[in-house]
Amino acid sequence: MLMLKSITMKRTIYIFLLLTLAYSTSYSQGAKVTEIKDKNLKSVLCSIDTVIFKSNYVLAVTLYKVSNPSGSAHQPETDEVSNRYLIAVSSIDEVPDQYLFNVGDFYNPKILKFEQLKNGNYRVTFEHGVFKARRRMYLNISLKMVTLTSS
Repeated sequence: MLMLKSITMKRTIYIFLLLTLAYSTSYSQGAKVTEIKDKNLKSVLCSIDTVIFKSNYVLAVTLYKVSNPSGSAHQPETDEVSNRYLIAVSSIDEVPDQYLFNVGDFYNPKILKFEQLKNGNYRVTFEHGVFKARRRMYLNISLKMVTLTSS
């Protein structure tokens, strides 16, 4: 009986030590939650509709589709919105070069293809516009430049 109490006591102490260690480890990280007060940052982040990330040995590209305010599409008798793309480009390095581009406004854009080119750059093919009059556009993305072309 004494041996059984000893094993139970050891188990209890062991569990207590593990819980104490787990608590102290999580507490020592010092993570905290703070509210972001920057109105522009909140507006952009809360308006993100789609995020696409691509990377290779040279570039990392993040494409954000951002909704503009209600009525921005300027369609008669509607509150439809237009969209724009924010394109974050960075080199793959310990201290990367980073660039951010704003492209738009587009009505009802739809990405058709996001492809890597042979030189390590990227090309995004998308359409936008009203149903029967859609236009095809291309975003050519390199580290320091984004160009917009149409077909």
